[in-house]
Amino acid sequence: MEFTEKALVLKVGRFRESDIWLRLFFAGRGVVTAFAFGGSRSTRRFCGCLDQLVLGTFRVGSNRRGTYKVLEEGTLLHAFPGLRSDPRKLGLVAHCLKFVEAVQIGSQGARPVFDLLLETLGVLEMSEVGAELLPLLFKAKLTFEQGLKPDLTLCVRCGRPAWEHVCSDHEPQVTATSGAGLGFSVERGGLVCVNCCDVEAEPLSIGAVRTLEWISSSRPADWPRLALEPEMRRQLGRVVDRFVAFHLGLRWEHGMYRKI
Repeated sequence: MEFTEKALVLKVGRFRESDIWLRLFFAGRGVVTAFAFGGSRSTRRFCGCLDQLVLGTFRVGSNRRGTYKVLEEGTLLHAFPGLRSDPRKLGLVAHCLKFVEAVQIGSQGARPVFDLLLETLGVLEMSEVGAELLPLLFKAKLTFEQGLKPDLTLCVRCGRPAWEHVCSDHEPQVTATSGAGLGFSVERGGLVCVNCCDVEAEPLSIGAVRTLEWISSSRPADWPRLALEPEMRRQLGRVVDRFVAFHLGLRWEHGMYRKI
């Protein structure tokens, strides 16, 4: 079956003398691997399209047996020059692309993730997002887009509003970065109040919980204005990493995502 659709190139490799394989993220089909036979020599069919971090429109067919996809033609739409010229930003982009590839997104649910990725690339090309924050924000937002948004209102153990149990009359008022008597249970997928200390949970401050809620409703255009104190960033990093590992089976190790 032949189709023509917009896609972002996530990864590129070479095999034999002039043939290239590509991992492409299509807006309506998810991540697809396809082969561009003679691609390294063809300047007419694939002018500037066969490179990582290229947005293009690709015409895709199949081999005679229908066992793999074949790139027939490509048209360059955008090559993100503002990212390619900045090694620091390029490193952040590579982290995001590796995460999308590792999640193995299919046709169902591909569109919001595709839009999220393009928005993220566009914002990073034009603005500054901290190296510590972008992978955290992108991983959390993409995971929430997969229908895995945690419950950040009720205690998942007792069912009561978690906020009611943050402070008592005999406890000092907590600040945005202090311990708040709240935790996040990765296994149960939500907050745990102070009365339910029998449940294993990662500690979270009130500020970290509010930031997690903000991430779920934000867009990449909002991210450059976010600033987090080191302790809050560490709390969120631990929760998001454990959440991704538990629900998606992915862990960041030695510069790549591994299945666990």
